[in-house]
Amino acid sequence: MRAMAWRRVPVLTEKGGPDPGSRVDPGDLCEIGQRNGRGLYPVTYPTPRGKKTRFLAALNGFTLRQRDYAAIAYPAPGYPAATVKSGGCGVCAAGMIVGALCGQAVTVGEMAQFSMDCGARVSGGTDMRRLSAALCSRYGLTCRMTNDANALRQHLRAGGCAVCNAAGNGIFSTGGHYIVALGELAGRVCVADPGIYSGKYVSGARKAAVSVCGELLLADYAVVDGDCTGRTPRYYLFDWK
Repeated sequence: MRAMAWRRVPVLTEKGGPDPGSRVDPGDLCEIGQRNGRGLYPVTYPTPRGKKTRFLAALNGFTLRQRDYAAIAYPAPGYPAATVKSGGCGVCAAGMIVGALCGQAVTVGEMAQFSMDCGARVSGGTDMRRLSAALCSRYGLTCRMTNDANALRQHLRAGGCAVCNAAGNGIFSTGGHYIVALGELAGRVCVADPGIYSGKYVSGARKAAVSVCGELLLADYAVVDGDCTGRTPRYYLFDWK
């Protein structure tokens, strides 16, 4: 599974000890593997001397969190003071898709402006149909829309990523929200939630449905599909041409 690092990530040795001479830097496109017997995730990342593999106890630094961007304006009709924090889950989702598939670290500010320029910013949030078409045109991606969870599964297993259109059924949100399926780990969907915050998944139905792996989440396909029920399309399946 591929994911771009958005913040510096300290790494560990194979035995779980600190490796102060190594780190994942912002903008590094990483390959993340399944957790090993020590409970560590192998991560392979680029260095000036070639690819290097180290280990992580938690998958932090791989999610664009919209709450970090209260200072970036994202106005919409009727919401002139809106920001990425208040309505930019689609912006963050798009950034993570471009990062994971194209290896390009587009800033949140640049992506917010891109969304507005292509007409995807609407009063209810972000029009992902319009934004996905613009992303494909600019970054050489393909996008296929579907309501089929089996199509999502096949797509992730083939190395693609997806924006999932959560309907607000209580797991990933209580209102319309975009999350990103970065890939599959251990047979489950690896989810990056732009709306994540400390404590969001620690109790109730969310705790029962989702495994927290740092900032990234693991959820069964049925859980993701159930939370997207009521939206059409449920999934925007992105890939590199």
